[in-house]
Amino acid sequence: MRWYLAWRHWGGATKYQIKGMKEVADSDPTQAPGYDRLSTEAQEQVTLAFENEVIVDNEFKGTRTDLAETARRCGGEIENATGYKVDIAKRTSGCRNAGCSSEGGRIAKGELRLGICVPFDEDHASWVYKHWKCVSDFDLLTAHQLHHLDGCIDGILDLPGEDQKVVEESLDTSERVQAPEPQSTVKAATKPEAAMKVKPKKDTTDDEEAKPKPKRTDNGKGKGKRISNEMSVTDEASEPEYVPKRTRSRAVKMQEVVDPAVARIEAMAENLRWAAAR
Repeated sequence: MRWYLAWRHWGGATKYQIKGMKEVADSDPTQAPGYDRLSTEAQEQVTLAFENEVIVDNEFKGTRTDLAETARRCGGEIENATGYKVDIAKRTSGCRNAGCSSEGGRIAKGELRLGICVPFDEDHASWVYKHWKCVSDFDLLTAHQLHHLDGCIDGILDLPGEDQKVVEESLDTSERVQAPEPQSTVKAATKPEAAMKVKPKKDTTDDEEAKPKPKRTDNGKGKGKRISNEMSVTDEASEPEYVPKRTRSRAVKMQEVVDPAVARIEAMAENLRWAAAR
């Protein structure tokens, strides 16, 4: 079985990781691996995390300034390596070579790298990596000896053809062969912008000019009919008012029906008025 250690800042540990650490230490913080090498303040934070099953102070760093000032730069040869492997980086990682010329000393995704297994106590080890171009003569010589001793350099057969050839030739001759440049990530082609459709302008001759749109007379209220292009507001007052022609009426006069009794009475009354007038 192969395994490795991954590291996080103390403030980034999850409650599940704290729970797992409690199980490993049988709920006793003093039995946690590395507890005895911590400062008093850091030990207190571990104890609080065990009691609450979560990180209490996410801002706590526990930096040992005395160790940080005297720590050696990680540029020395790794003389206690217990194993080597080669692969293509699947994500960005740090290069173990202090003299790395890459930006930020980072191994970019897709680059060929050498993994070195480094023990840090009697029971634990971790993998560190170098750019293939940053591999030292000592690294290559040690890997060459180990490879020819039991052929335990992992990952060679999983490399692309050109990278595999580079590694095999380097291990056979103990001289580093330059690896090919990693293929740059092809960016997705952006869709071409849709061409803007420009409505062609109507050509106007000298005798015909574009007429301006008439103004609305309803002040924007209501939905009135559009005014014809041939008429304008200023021309309406000067035009003569339309008067419809009078036509003959062909209505038939109705003949009035008179009652005979009423006619006699009216006649008698007329005779009396005439006699009185004489």
